Amino acid sequence: MVPLKHFDLRIASRTLVRASRPPPSFPAVHAVSNLDLVLGPFPLYLICVYGPPPCGLGAVLAAVRAVLPEYLCRFFPFAGRIVRDPGTSIPEDACNNAGAELVVADAAVPLAAVDFADIERSLGLIQVPFDAGFALSVQMVRFACGGFSLAVGTSHLLADGRALAALLNSLTEMVRTGGRLSCEPLFDQSLFSPRSPPRHSPSLDAEFARFTPGTMINPLLAAAIQRRLYRIGAADLAALQTAASTVSGRRPSRFLALCAHVWKLLARAVGESAPSCRMAWTVDGRRCVEPSAGALDMYMGNVVTYASHEASVSDLRRMPLHDVAATVRAAITAVMTKDRFQDLVDWAEENKAAYKDGGKWTEEVNLGLGSPALVISGFVPFAIDGDLGFGKPRLVLPWLRHNRLGSAAMILVPCPSGDGSWFVEGTRLWPRLVEVVENVPESLLTPVTAGSLGFADAEPAGEHYGSRL
Repeated sequence: MVPLKHFDLRIASRTLVRASRPPPSFPAVHAVSNLDLVLGPFPLYLICVYGPPPCGLGAVLAAVRAVLPEYLCRFFPFAGRIVRDPGTSIPEDACNNAGAELVVADAAVPLAAVDFADIERSLGLIQVPFDAGFALSVQMVRFACGGFSLAVGTSHLLADGRALAALLNSLTEMVRTGGRLSCEPLFDQSLFSPRSPPRHSPSLDAEFARFTPGTMINPLLAAAIQRRLYRIGAADLAALQTAASTVSGRRPSRFLALCAHVWKLLARAVGESAPSCRMAWTVDGRRCVEPSAGALDMYMGNVVTYASHEASVSDLRRMPLHDVAATVRAAITAVMTKDRFQDLVDWAEENKAAYKDGGKWTEEVNLGLGSPALVISGFVPFAIDGDLGFGKPRLVLPWLRHNRLGSAAMILVPCPSGDGSWFVEGTRLWPRLVEVVENVPESLLTPVTAGSLGFADAEPAGEHYGSRL
């Protein structure tokens, strides 16, 4: 089937769901941490796509709807509203049980017709935009083949990648078990208090820039940026690990090996157009700051920072993969310290005034000014389940708008089937980089199709997509 360039969603219902038993001791206002303020509020989603369930879509929706009130008792801040402090304009979470939204929509197309290789034509059409004040939007889209998608949407102010995965995993676990949850969420932000007086390394100031129209690429240039979805197989990841191993036998992680491989692809794309290029990585800092091993696995908030490094294009092209991987490891290791995250907390404390005049900060490398820069985020250290009780989804990916950032960006997510392959989500890619990734034989990244996800022959499981559930 030829993939469609576009399809429309029909919203069947949009309802508010409140916590059935609001926690009596929960504060009326959940003040976000300074690490949350570094990223600030903007919407992000985690989207799962499933084949037709044997139980039918009505049963799936009924199970999700039934468990949401109890789910919101456990994740009470997500039943509230994101507001601004009237004096400082700093965003915070009003825990008023105003309710999360449950959205049900219909797509009059089968999943076999969805162009999964083009993210704008797949995830970009599946996700339903939600009001910026909502802390949680749970969305189900029903397809003509009987398959469906389930999305959890929230604000980055309240969750980083690990917390977003925990939101999804907890919801699907409660659906699967009839309301039981094995691990409770953690909302204690006492680890992220600023020092008095706050202080930070002077080098940190140079890492951030004001996010204003004057610092962003123009809208027409932003429109030229592409979004693509690739897959790399388990055998190819293992081969990269072997190639990136040192003579002494030190074997890098698959994440490090793939980052090194992508950096060399970036250098090839840059070619003669610039003497150097940069890679950056978003790094989860829970292991650096937690009081004991695993204590922050269910922490709901942001504990991330960026590591970056610039290198000569000619050096990158001639360097063996193990040397590039060693450079990646050194750059990431340098920011994996408790002091780094305390500095970020203090830096945010000293720059809170930016919110009062409507300002926002972002990491300078994100802007994409200067030498070409590619940012990689990894959803690989933590598992994303998504099993609602009838099997795992065939695709799980985060979704967020790239807006007017000029850097390239990729997100790495393990395939939920557990076969060892990874999805490589190109959330921002320049046309020249796409050309290299898709046409250079040694790229190893293959565009994802509906057929490769197993959707080509999907048939309805006894229900029409348009049924009112």
